Amino acid sequence: MIFQNKKFSILFIFMVMFLFNSSRLDAVILHSEKIRNYEVTVQINKNGTLTVNEVIDYQFGEEFKHGIYRYIPLRSKRFGFDVHKSFIKMNWIKRDGEDEEYTKNHFYEGIRYRIGSETELVNLYRTESRYELNYDIYNAVFEKDGIYQVYYNAIGQLWNVPIEQASVIIRFPDGQKIKKNEIEKLEVYTGSYGEKGENYDILENDEEIHISTKELEAKNGLTFMLNLKTDKISPTLADKLKIVYLSNPAIIILPFLLLFLTIYSIVTWNLFGRDPQGKSVIPEFNLPKDISPMFAAYINGERDTVEILNAGIFTLLTKGFIVANRVNGEIKYNKEYKTVYTQETELAEEERMLLDALSSEKNNIFGGEKRIYNKANSIIEILKDKYHKIIYKNNGSFLVPFYCAAPVFIIFIFSQTNFEFFNPFIILYILITLGSFFHRIWITVSKKLLTGLIIIAILGVSFYQGIEIFVFVAYFVILFITYSKLIGKYTNEGLRKKEYLKGMKMYIKTAEENQIRKFDNVKELIEYFNGILPFAVALGVKSEAIKLMKKTIKIYNFDINESYINSRTHMYAYSNHSFTNAFSRSYSSGKSKIMSEKFSSSKSGSGGGGFFSGGGFSGGGSGGGGGGSW
Repeated sequence: MIFQNKKFSILFIFMVMFLFNSSRLDAVILHSEKIRNYEVTVQINKNGTLTVNEVIDYQFGEEFKHGIYRYIPLRSKRFGFDVHKSFIKMNWIKRDGEDEEYTKNHFYEGIRYRIGSETELVNLYRTESRYELNYDIYNAVFEKDGIYQVYYNAIGQLWNVPIEQASVIIRFPDGQKIKKNEIEKLEVYTGSYGEKGENYDILENDEEIHISTKELEAKNGLTFMLNLKTDKISPTLADKLKIVYLSNPAIIILPFLLLFLTIYSIVTWNLFGRDPQGKSVIPEFNLPKDISPMFAAYINGERDTVEILNAGIFTLLTKGFIVANRVNGEIKYNKEYKTVYTQETELAEEERMLLDALSSEKNNIFGGEKRIYNKANSIIEILKDKYHKIIYKNNGSFLVPFYCAAPVFIIFIFSQTNFEFFNPFIILYILITLGSFFHRIWITVSKKLLTGLIIIAILGVSFYQGIEIFVFVAYFVILFITYSKLIGKYTNEGLRKKEYLKGMKMYIKTAEENQIRKFDNVKELIEYFNGILPFAVALGVKSEAIKLMKKTIKIYNFDINESYINSRTHMYAYSNHSFTNAFSRSYSSGKSKIMSEKFSSSKSGSGGGGFFSGGGFSGGGSGGGGGGSW
């Protein structure tokens, strides 16, 4: 008897535990997170916008939550390009009939509303809440050949929870009816993104269109495509401009900005950027009095530092500030001491700087590598400054409108990616990071390469923002580069000097026997070619100048003195590249050392259209998205 009572007690306990667990399991299933009912009303307005009202009966699970979030895409893409962009104006968000707190965040693809309060739990006392969202959508109605199309993803495919039942109502405002003869086409698609399921029922009457669905699994939704031929949709020009401005302001602002810059460029170039009238270039054999060979190279368009300074090295050699001595059968070069007065009277400023850069070490004038590199950069800056004062006015002040317009383009390029980008702390971090990065590039590569990398980066980011942004930015970059080149102009004095150098170049390259300058003696010939040979190096006609000298020696029967002439004109230095190669190696070595030091230091411190003529699919069109709880 006692044994039977124990057996009954154990069986009773097991039955109680089973029933308790079963009821708990049913409760979990009953109260699992889902949407019990989803009602969407889409009102097609006369101005070409949609007013959407969403009613979401959301059932929360056992985990405590603050509310829900609603993600709505604002871009549609085809073949990787934006078909159209939309804009949403949120009118209100309510929970259980009362206004509810919410925040929003913009992302590249769309906008995310986080509904609820950080300090309040919505399912602390009840598991279900009714949310109502009312908003206007701009640029979701498209027109072609008098037919208006609404291709709208009413129930988005990004909901993380199942939907027990859903319905969509399509209507006109103010009780206007959607007549059957106005409907050119109505297609509905259900399922996950890209599918064309038929989990729906349609009820059409002469007032509005009702679409209902059975249960939708998570990541499933509903899209409809409605083509209407009606006069109840009739946006004015102002309505259309407002839609374009709100959905894609770049389409309105950037063309006007580019038009202004284009007109500005043409007008200012005509008034201030045209070069003075040029004269015919004639052969010139006399040496220019106020132009050094290095400055002549710069005027001639040479921008390679070593090539420019080569002309200066030969100038110092021919003027006796560098002397050559033969040591053990090898030519060695040394600085020749001369008074400051002699230097100031015989050398230009840039030539004195170059002389100062050379080493006084015996038989090793190119020994101060870092000093040569630093002085070389200073010389280039001197030549550049002199060039823009005397020869060429770059008119850089006329580029100010472009500099002012650039931030507008940058805003349109980056603002659509994520508006949080404009957080001041993020901006500061990005500026510091990019500044450090570009500084390292600046000190190790050429400025042209860096500029090219920046342009490619800007165009790449703009392409990601959409084809229209890319076109506008590309046009701006091309216009800026072209205008910055054209707005500069030669001064009258600068153009005359440039023409004179062209005349010298012409004489060296093309002088015939009857055009060659007459020399009465060898000394006169040596003095002349000692002066012209550095200019020949500067103008890139060194070989032609050597040939001209040989031709002149023969014409005036100075053959017997040719060896002497070659020696006095330092022909061995012009003919043998060892002299210039030694200087080039010293400059390059100094550059490498300084760049390495700087790098180490910096491292340690640092839609048009939108009308779809084909079929649609679930998830296509405007709207959509989804959400979940948080």
